Amino acid sequence: MPITKARKSELIESYKEMIEKSHAIVLAQYLGLTVQEMQSLRGGLRESDARIVVAKKTLMKRALNELDRPIPEDAFIGPIGFVFLGEDIGAGAKALKAFIKEAGKERFIITGGILGETILDAAAAASLADLPTKDVMRASLIGTIVAPMTSLLGAISAPQRDIVGVLQARIDKEGGEETAEAA
Repeated sequence: MPITKARKSELIESYKEMIEKSHAIVLAQYLGLTVQEMQSLRGGLRESDARIVVAKKTLMKRALNELDRPIPEDAFIGPIGFVFLGEDIGAGAKALKAFIKEAGKERFIITGGILGETILDAAAAASLADLPTKDVMRASLIGTIVAPMTSLLGAISAPQRDIVGVLQARIDKEGGEETAEAA
């Protein structure tokens, strides 16, 4: 049964909303995946603020076109799933990469992607998984901010440490702590 015009409009609006909320889109061919495997993929992506949608390619192209987003024509090959990556692109892409490793590269093939206004080829879309997650980036930033303060603290406490070291060496030279206590 064909899709009505009203339903097509609803789907396009839904796709446009997903496109606007996502920070990157990965297109992937899925071949022979079972329902359980797709549910597993959806669950893994959901945990990292991402989702996969199997959509009619013509409707997705219309949604992208209406939002003036680039359309990676070369990536629209065969049955395509559209993986919408949320704010933490690295986490979503890592979840996708883990699923591909589990399912097999020949059954789930990344064909391309969109990052902002840039079309990504298959290799570039797959390399999104190499991006650090948001938590790793935050830890790195905090480490960068704290490093100068740690160095300053070390420089400030160095003279006191040196005096204690000199006094301890003098005590050890004079015969240990017993002699120092007696004196």
